[in-house]
Amino acid sequence: MVETIMRLRIIILVLAILALLSASAGGGLYYYSLRQSAFQQEENHAYRRLELLNRQLTALLAEHVKPVKALSGIKELRSSPGLIHPGIAQNAVSRNSNKIASNINELISLNSILDNFAHSLDLEACYLMDSAGTTVASSNRDKPDSFVGKNFAFRPYFMEAATGKPSTYIAVGTTSRKRGIYYSHPVYSYRYDYDKDGWNNRNSKIIGVAVMKASVEQIESKLFSDSEGILLVTDPNGVIFIANRQEFKFMLLWKLDRQQIQKINDSRQFGHISWVWTGFSPLNGRYALDKNREKYLYSQMSLDGYRGWKIIHLKKFREISRQLADSFIKIIGQVVLVVLMFIGISVFILYKKAIQEILRRKKAENELKINEERYRHIYHKTPVMLHSIDTQGNIIGVSDFWLEKMGYAREEVIGKKLTDFYNSDSKRYAEDVIFPYFFETGFCKDVPYTYIKKDGGKIEILLSCYGVRNEYGNVVRSLAVSVDVTEKNQVQHDLELARELLARHSLDLEQQVEERTEELKRVQNQLRKLSGNIMAAHENERRAVARELHDHLGQILTALKMDGVWLERYLEPVDHNAAKRAARICSLIDDTIFDVRAMAFRLRPGLLDDLGLVDALEFLTRDFEKRSEVWFLFRHTDIPEIDDTVATALYRIVQEAITNAMKHAKATEISIDLSLDDNNHLLLTVEDNGCGFSSIGNKEYHGLGLTGMKERATLAGGTLEIFSAINQGTRITCHLDLNARGKESAISDHENQYLFLKSKEIAMRERNND
Repeated sequence: MVETIMRLRIIILVLAILALLSASAGGGLYYYSLRQSAFQQEENHAYRRLELLNRQLTALLAEHVKPVKALSGIKELRSSPGLIHPGIAQNAVSRNSNKIASNINELISLNSILDNFAHSLDLEACYLMDSAGTTVASSNRDKPDSFVGKNFAFRPYFMEAATGKPSTYIAVGTTSRKRGIYYSHPVYSYRYDYDKDGWNNRNSKIIGVAVMKASVEQIESKLFSDSEGILLVTDPNGVIFIANRQEFKFMLLWKLDRQQIQKINDSRQFGHISWVWTGFSPLNGRYALDKNREKYLYSQMSLDGYRGWKIIHLKKFREISRQLADSFIKIIGQVVLVVLMFIGISVFILYKKAIQEILRRKKAENELKINEERYRHIYHKTPVMLHSIDTQGNIIGVSDFWLEKMGYAREEVIGKKLTDFYNSDSKRYAEDVIFPYFFETGFCKDVPYTYIKKDGGKIEILLSCYGVRNEYGNVVRSLAVSVDVTEKNQVQHDLELARELLARHSLDLEQQVEERTEELKRVQNQLRKLSGNIMAAHENERRAVARELHDHLGQILTALKMDGVWLERYLEPVDHNAAKRAARICSLIDDTIFDVRAMAFRLRPGLLDDLGLVDALEFLTRDFEKRSEVWFLFRHTDIPEIDDTVATALYRIVQEAITNAMKHAKATEISIDLSLDDNNHLLLTVEDNGCGFSSIGNKEYHGLGLTGMKERATLAGGTLEIFSAINQGTRITCHLDLNARGKESAISDHENQYLFLKSKEIAMRERNND
């Protein structure tokens, strides 16, 4: 006994040591995998941030491309004497002669135009250069760093525009020493010729270049101020032009030789600067080392539309590891402590349990002998038919209840074949099927037999038996239980008759239900199509009102604007105050034209009819982005042309979802995804990072336009799902099966005409109410 206990202690100690080693190894492996996952997540997060920043930065850099084109096409610039006769503006300013007073007036008008553009677009400067590259007029003419008279012919943006190619150029001003984005466009002479095709300006030539300079600081403060890690924008030579840290501006990201630095200075893009290397050096393409040999996670992305320019994100490995270590220690430290305590307690409990088990087994051996006698007593006295047979099928034991039920004495059945007490069918089934199967598998359950009692009566039973095996695994005898099911079978027979009668009545009821269901489906289908026609009528009315606003009222306002401009010019030499009032009238007319166009667009966007759903959604997101502080991300696959009903429904769903996200959810980022899979299933997803809401018990849930969005999706033949939670944003998903929609059967001509007239009547009534 003592030797057994000592051996047990050694086994438990070894198990405890193995458990501790396993826990330590598991913790180490978990930390390694967690570390790899953390770095991968950080890299993915940096790439997504760069992708979003690339889109935003590209959009901001392209903001003034169209305005500079509009500036270059203004009549006053194209007929400016300073461009047609280079040098006349400088002579006019220097000599101040009365002979060229008209040219001075032209120059004043030109400066006024440049001032208006610079002030309206919040530009650093807006200036005009002649064909030789000399600045003849500028909005900063009265400032110390005025561009007037300066020659910028060496600038790439001038050289590109001078050849007829508009250009966008990022550089440091040679005069102002400020970073800027230069937008240039050629100015063509205001010349028309008459030929067989009528008046044309094909013979016009480039007489100058119009330039707008926008501030980089505004973009930098808007996009780079709250960024994590180090965020940089570099030119093709690695010069850091934009950064979220002041100390990195105008430094070299990578180390360059003297020849490369001289090339940068020769370009005069950044002026003459003593270039300093940041100390960073690349490592395996994904990492970088600073001058202190500290490792950084390195991510980069090319800036769209600007060859060689890159957006770069750097984050210290030490910061990532520290964040990982803090979370790991918080979680794993407690787990390790709990595991160690659990191992200690488990060793103590196992030791106690082992001692108790040894003592219990000794006690069980004594109780086993008592239980054998008790088993024999239960076997014979249990009110269940029990019996046992050997491998030959001879009865070797039966219970007292079996004898009582069959009417035999024990000596009349022991040693006889069990099948002698079956009827002929049961005997044949047992000998041919059940006995071979049982002695092979050692088990059978619920086998139906019919016993013949001593008095000739019959007992229907279900027999289940278990085989007792010897040390070789062979079945040597059985232990069987027979359950009398005579009364049960009779009741089951009666139930079958009742079930057949009930089935006949149920069939009649199901037929009636199916007829009513088909009738309801037809009514629902008609109601759905009626609602669809009502919405279509609404859209047609919107389209008509929008066209009326744009074509009729827009033309009237444009005519008023032209008269106002003429009046302003007419009154300028006569009454300066009256000319100012006329200018204010023109400004009010411009605002009214803008409001009318916006109203027409909200009623029915023309892009949806002219260019399709994708371009309409692209314009919608850009319009919202310009009028708010919300960043939009619109992604889509190749979408084929779809019918107007589906396109209108999807457009209105996106419009309502964006409005809800900005008005109620206070979202700062909204993404729209539109895709079409190989099965012609269209999927639209609108997701925001707003405050979210809970639809459970929320009375305002149906007041956010969500019901109307679901109705539009249903009428278009799709489904709409809304997922939202408090402080977790909202995701709206619309599924459309274009195949199923194409196969929808049209209603009859009579029904279609009735529904169309009805929907038009409702739409006209709602329009009159509005």
